[in-house]
Amino acid sequence: MSFNSIFTGVLWTSIQFVIDIIFRFAVRFILAKLLLPSQFGLVGMCTVFIAVAGAASELGMSAALIQKKNDHEAEEMYPTAFWSGLIWGVIIYSVLSLLITPLAASFYDEPKLKVLIPVLSLGMLLKPFNLIQTVILTRSMDFKSLAKILNTSSIIAGVVSLISAYFFNFGVWALVLNNVLAVMISVPLLFYITKWKPILIWNRQHFKSIFGFGAYSSGTLIFSTLTYNVDNLLIGKMLGSSMLGSYTLSFSLTEQIRQAISGVLNKVLYPVFGKNQENKIKLKNYFLKIVNLNSIAIYPLMSFIFLFATEIIDFFGERWSDAIIPLKIMCIAMMVHLLINSFTSLIRGLGKPALEMKIIMGLTIFVLIPSLYFGILNFGLIGAALAILLNKLALVIVGVYVLKNEINLSIKELIYSIKGAVASIMLATTVFLLFKNFVYDNVVFLMILFVVTYLITVFILEKKNINLLLSKLK
Repeated sequence: MSFNSIFTGVLWTSIQFVIDIIFRFAVRFILAKLLLPSQFGLVGMCTVFIAVAGAASELGMSAALIQKKNDHEAEEMYPTAFWSGLIWGVIIYSVLSLLITPLAASFYDEPKLKVLIPVLSLGMLLKPFNLIQTVILTRSMDFKSLAKILNTSSIIAGVVSLISAYFFNFGVWALVLNNVLAVMISVPLLFYITKWKPILIWNRQHFKSIFGFGAYSSGTLIFSTLTYNVDNLLIGKMLGSSMLGSYTLSFSLTEQIRQAISGVLNKVLYPVFGKNQENKIKLKNYFLKIVNLNSIAIYPLMSFIFLFATEIIDFFGERWSDAIIPLKIMCIAMMVHLLINSFTSLIRGLGKPALEMKIIMGLTIFVLIPSLYFGILNFGLIGAALAILLNKLALVIVGVYVLKNEINLSIKELIYSIKGAVASIMLATTVFLLFKNFVYDNVVFLMILFVVTYLITVFILEKKNINLLLSKLK
């Protein structure tokens, strides 16, 4: 697989990402302006249980199917994967709605969750109808069609939720609409584009083959999801819905953006990693290129949010002020994580989902949960953010060690791949501080100054890589 196909994939998934980010986050931030932190906190409480159940509902089947080297082999397994996913999705939804929901409402002492969780988790019933279509488009590297479908769904769902919040005072239900409608709209569009229809076939051997790989992948996804949501669980329980709402805003501005970027790259690179499992040199080059692209795009964004955190949070109103310091800490955590942003995708592509699961489980149990508990107990939201930072540092240490063994990646090569972006950020930050303290302290001017200084500097330092990227995307 050539760099052309990879970068073309990056182009269209990036287009989808940019549009999705603009609309999804714009909608979320406008809703934050209209709604209260406690209303965001209620959805955050639901997210923990829904996300973990959603991760369990797929059985890791999409990862197993995308990882197959042979297209014909994967296509024969599609019907079995579809029916297995559909039946399992109904089971998981029933367990979540009938058993987990009452326990969650009791755990948080929030009766509203008894209605919110079943409605928010409706997407779980629809997820199997998207499974095979998404696999087909991903395996064929048709990210252009996938981008159009996901963007259309996000835009329609976002517009409806904004109208419901602004004109009809839907409150927390506006957030619910935004989450559920996007999945509902994407189902018929994906069926129309791929033309794939399920046939009534279920093969036991195919199920064993998919589940044999997917069990580890699904287990990893469950623990990864728990890792990304255990902070919501503990903050909601220990500090309440209003504080959880403030934390959710910080999370949206940092970790969710990183996850979206990671999703773009992983979606493109997972099939690439899977089809180049034996060529470790090529895998290392791909990985370093992605780290380089990450650093050029995301490091300045996180730096920008860090420098202007107060102004950004003030936009949403004084009621969100508790989010300022956690937001700054989360920015640093995301910059640390980006050193190994596609690490788990590479490990899975190498056909080692068990290793990925062990890493996620170990860090969750021995680092994240204890640090979150003691951090929240002693320092509130700031302690929670510090715990996220500690977990990211531990993940990078483990990731670098594993990459050294798997693809012979050295820490020196990793640092070298980000040097241009880091140097550009340092210069842009220095210019920002000098002007702020000694020349002209105007927020809009300083924002523009930081961005322009970074863009000029990074183009000078990373001209070769930027030109390479642009030439591949023509």
